[in-house]
Amino acid sequence: MTIQSLGYVGIGTPDSTAWAEYARTVIGLAVEPAGSEKAVRYHLRMDQHPFRMWLAEAQSGGVTVIGWEVRDPAAIDEMTVRLKEAGIDVSVGTDEECRERQVSRMVHFQGPLGIRTELFCGRRLAPSQFVSPLGVDFVTGEQGLGHVVMKTPHVQEAVDFYCDVLGFRLSDTADYPWGTFHFLGCNPRHHSIAFIRSYKNEGTHHILCEVTSPEEVGRALDRTREHDVKLMATLGKHANDGMFSFYMTSPAGFGIEIGAGGVQVDESTWVSRTYTADIWGHHPVA
Repeated sequence: MTIQSLGYVGIGTPDSTAWAEYARTVIGLAVEPAGSEKAVRYHLRMDQHPFRMWLAEAQSGGVTVIGWEVRDPAAIDEMTVRLKEAGIDVSVGTDEECRERQVSRMVHFQGPLGIRTELFCGRRLAPSQFVSPLGVDFVTGEQGLGHVVMKTPHVQEAVDFYCDVLGFRLSDTADYPWGTFHFLGCNPRHHSIAFIRSYKNEGTHHILCEVTSPEEVGRALDRTREHDVKLMATLGKHANDGMFSFYMTSPAGFGIEIGAGGVQVDESTWVSRTYTADIWGHHPVA
């Protein structure tokens, strides 16, 4: 596997200030002004990286950029060759773009759903220690930011691209009454990206922020009541990745999952299966 982890995502939102306040007071992310970047308003930190998400003004809400971290410049060269052999146009990140992402090298291309997809290496870590305004500890490290789940009518094309071109594994699928999810992984995290078929609209389903304990999940759930945040799905436990979690609606309309206890995948023994139900909970909220 050349891609190591989900490094960062860019988020478009009609109200970046409201989203920043939500990130700070409900999720527990550290929010910092983006500074000189033209389109980006805020950087969101959850660990030693300078940011794991950023917020930019947009007419509709959702993930606009996905950044994947690779090992080194040789890995970028290898992935560039694979992409071009698959007929993908690849552009080299400019010096300005690399400064904005705080990386030493980056290439980008149009991925599934038309989302700008970036491969980078040499991330510059922040000089100051991450401190959550709510005292929350997030699970990142070799597992990266968390995961993103996207809705598209072109699920198989997206899955094939990530598996055949980018080298992801199919961790498993989940066939629920409301749709079938395809979960794709690139490290011990069960999945770093997933796709669900949607004929109504295309875009972001949710982003996972994993925390270190069930107590942190419970405290986050309490904060949704305190700040009048609408739930998407109740507290529950997934059968496939073992995540104890709930889903809430972000100010941009897509979901945020707060969870703990996700399983670790051992590539040498993992078997992909199809699940048809969660262990308990995760009931949709109307």
